[in-house]
Amino acid sequence: MKKYILILIIMLNTLASAFHISPDGFGKRVDEGAMQEYTFKNNSGKTVRYRFKMLPGKDGRSMHEWIEFEPKVMTIKNAESKKLKVFVKSPPGTPIGDYNFYMNVETVTLPNTIGNTKEGTAAAGSTVGLSINIEMIGWVGDLPAQLKLEKYDFHTKDGILHLKGFVNNRTENRFVRYMLDVIGNNGQRETFYGGVITAKNSRNIEVPLPKFKKKSDIWKIEVRETLDRNLLQTINF
Repeated sequence: MKKYILILIIMLNTLASAFHISPDGFGKRVDEGAMQEYTFKNNSGKTVRYRFKMLPGKDGRSMHEWIEFEPKVMTIKNAESKKLKVFVKSPPGTPIGDYNFYMNVETVTLPNTIGNTKEGTAAAGSTVGLSINIEMIGWVGDLPAQLKLEKYDFHTKDGILHLKGFVNNRTENRFVRYMLDVIGNNGQRETFYGGVITAKNSRNIEVPLPKFKKKSDIWKIEVRETLDRNLLQTINF
């Protein structure tokens, strides 16, 4: 039994190392047309083939039919990377607000010598790997992000300084994907990726800050949109 568990762990680690995407979101205004390039890097030790599909999002709020992307299939040798290009433009008259779709990525591990195998086909000895759906979100309309960290304070728990606060997305009709950079007097930095907060919504957060011993060690906090690092708020101490 232990032998089979070990084999399974090795297989899962191999599959996970075959899948590395950057960036891992979309987060763009699409009524003016938006392009995003995604870099896929393969560290699996094998040659990996990737197949891409764009799947529907939420009913009535999906933008999968507005998408052009290339390539549909790509093969990446070990320690190499390639790019997927995605272009999205909403039709005229689309109501303002946020929309989504799912990027489906399937991986197939190929023998290290793939010969003349054509893109989109599998060679003998291929192993089917992951099938992952990644949610991608965009929006229609001039909707600048209005998100702030409010009612924040610091406290120590189990010997570690924590930031506690209230993140409020006041933006009309669209999500905000945000991050916090806590920057110290001597250049040290803690980064917290908070994920997506939907329109007119809020979230309580508590973030450990092990690089800081006390509040006076902190110079400032920057609140940003995650993908383009658009600065939303600066809190100085």
